[in-house]
Amino acid sequence: MKFNYWNYTTCVLCKNLDAIELALTQIFQQENCHRIPLPPQLLSDAELRDRSYLTAWDLWIVGLFVGKLGWTIIKTSPAELLCRRARGVCLPRISRLAMQIGCNAFHLGVYQTDYGVLLETDAQGHIHITGKVDAELEEMFYEEQITKKSERVEFSLLALPEKIVATTRLSVSESQKQSVKELEAQVKQDPNAWIELEYSRQSENRLTSEALEQLLSKPDSYWHLEKPLVYQAYTQQEQLEADGARLLYFQPNEYYQQLDPEGLLPQY
Repeated sequence: MKFNYWNYTTCVLCKNLDAIELALTQIFQQENCHRIPLPPQLLSDAELRDRSYLTAWDLWIVGLFVGKLGWTIIKTSPAELLCRRARGVCLPRISRLAMQIGCNAFHLGVYQTDYGVLLETDAQGHIHITGKVDAELEEMFYEEQITKKSERVEFSLLALPEKIVATTRLSVSESQKQSVKELEAQVKQDPNAWIELEYSRQSENRLTSEALEQLLSKPDSYWHLEKPLVYQAYTQQEQLEADGARLLYFQPNEYYQQLDPEGLLPQY
């Protein structure tokens, strides 16, 4: 179970779900990954919830959710699927999507509460990446060079409204910092308090994610998934559809089916 804050969200400045669906279908078809209906459930509900990575070799899911201010929210399983390149292609899928429908897009990943990466891309396929993926200050985000390694993410490439850009300038309040210090002291006396401590930890990157959620995501846009997308696709499909979500299912080609876990699952 993850007690830290983790979130992987892609945002596309296009509210035409048909255009996004068509573009994604074409992008994956070019990789010989074809659209399929939701296949039979081969795992138990508990396995889908706790070990959703077991489906990564057989099923890819892209969820499209109507957001606010003209944005569409995208969640994928495996996570960060659009941040990666197809074999033999020089751009990540998110850039190809932006170019194909002629719009701006970005992906925000927040890992273990503290670390975060923001990948921006425009309609010409230009890429700018800020942040860091771990304590080691990796140079790369999958196959892409991190443009600016920093403790917090920031918008640099896209011309966006100030209220969106301002989400990357938020700071953790002194009261929040003090609360964490008190919980850290409490853990020394009561080890069970560490769960509350981990839930309470805050960071600038987490604040950015939560602020963007308020700006761009509707209540049913599923910005932060409490349960894996693949679990929800099998167990809550009717609710997702009632909320206006559009789920696309793809069969990975043989190349991806033969990869080891590190080749498919999110690395951060």
